[in-house]
Amino acid sequence: MLLVVLVILHLALCFLLYLLSRAGALRCSGMVFVLAFLVPVFGLACLVILEIRSRGKQQVREEVGIEKLKVNDEVHKSILMEEDPAESRVVPLEEALLINDPSLRRELMMEIMYSNPDDYVEQLQEARMNDDTEVVHYAVTALAEIQKDYDLRFQELQRRMEENPDDGDVLEEYLELLDQYLGSGLLEGNARELQLRNYSNLLGDKLKRDGDNLRLYEKKIQADLMSGEYNQAYEDIGRVLEIWPKSEKGYLFLIQYYASVKNRQGITETIELLGRREIHLSAEGRGIVRFWDDGRERRERANEA
Repeated sequence: MLLVVLVILHLALCFLLYLLSRAGALRCSGMVFVLAFLVPVFGLACLVILEIRSRGKQQVREEVGIEKLKVNDEVHKSILMEEDPAESRVVPLEEALLINDPSLRRELMMEIMYSNPDDYVEQLQEARMNDDTEVVHYAVTALAEIQKDYDLRFQELQRRMEENPDDGDVLEEYLELLDQYLGSGLLEGNARELQLRNYSNLLGDKLKRDGDNLRLYEKKIQADLMSGEYNQAYEDIGRVLEIWPKSEKGYLFLIQYYASVKNRQGITETIELLGRREIHLSAEGRGIVRFWDDGRERRERANEA
């Protein structure tokens, strides 16, 4: 009789454990339930022990996980940065303009307009020439907005310069903005030449205000050469050679000047002058001299032949 009661009790416990398992309250595998059913006392004891250990390990894992995931909010923000979709798709935009896919072109144009169009002026200039009128509209609108932003910033700096003509900081801000504007790709043709001359004049004012500065002379000479103001560039190059006779900068600019005015003899004489004065050349300087010197040697060999 006692054995029958124990068997009934065992079956009742197994049924209860089965219900708990079906409800998701137990974590042990099905093989343990088979053992518990076949081995009345020892099997149930094993199941209880495994269930307790399983829950204990899960609790430890959760606590450790929570502790390890406690990241400072500012650090978290600095690490998890959302990527700019337009930036990763600059090349696809150029390809879309070539393969004539209207939907892709328009999608990418909208992404650029709502991200940072200042970084994609070159692509917008290309899109402006596309045969899709909607894409052209997007490109023209974006370029107009960029131009408007530059105009407003120039107007504000111009006002401040008129109010404080002796404020060197305002002049520095104006030069930085103009340098950025010239490098943006927005300016073309006569408009670019006018701004280059304006940039050169302002650099001249800064040189008068702050005194001789090689970096400012470099920017001014470069602007004069690009705008075709060769006489002014030659004068400034002479000034650089006079003040910094041992620097390669003046000689390299002199080579660039002679190349711009197509004076081969001047280039040759400048290279010879570099050798006589034993001017130390950087890797870039050596590359420039080697380029022009190799050309001279090839022509001399061709003439001899």
